[in-house]
Amino acid sequence: MEYPTKNDFYLKFKAITSSNNKFLDYILIEVSNNFFGAVNVKPELIIGMKFSNLVFDKDNNILDFHELQYHMIPNSRRKFEKYVSELRRWYLVNIFGDSGSEMILFYSDITKLKNGQIPTQGDDTTKEELIAKSV
Repeated sequence: MEYPTKNDFYLKFKAITSSNNKFLDYILIEVSNNFFGAVNVKPELIIGMKFSNLVFDKDNNILDFHELQYHMIPNSRRKFEKYVSELRRWYLVNIFGDSGSEMILFYSDITKLKNGQIPTQGDDTTKEELIAKSV
């Protein structure tokens, strides 16, 4: 079964290290094209920010980065469910930090699954439109 992806998005961070190669922080370097549509935060407001600053950014912290800081460990992988109350959506959050120099947060919208609905149920979207949106 194919799932719509209009509310899925990712954020990509690059590690900041000291001169002796010790991890200090992450800096946000990229977000997916549908980030603004899903979260309603302009990418230019947050790209280039350190993760530690995003944690305390009151204006653009819809995703509650404060909760995520405990999972942002270099060279690790994490997966958990998270309810984003401001968006009224459930997400499966995957954190990939395999290389040590980059970290990717991938948010998959699982709201319809959590509500016990078939993802295409109640949508006026045709199968062809779903396929086009997922590409």
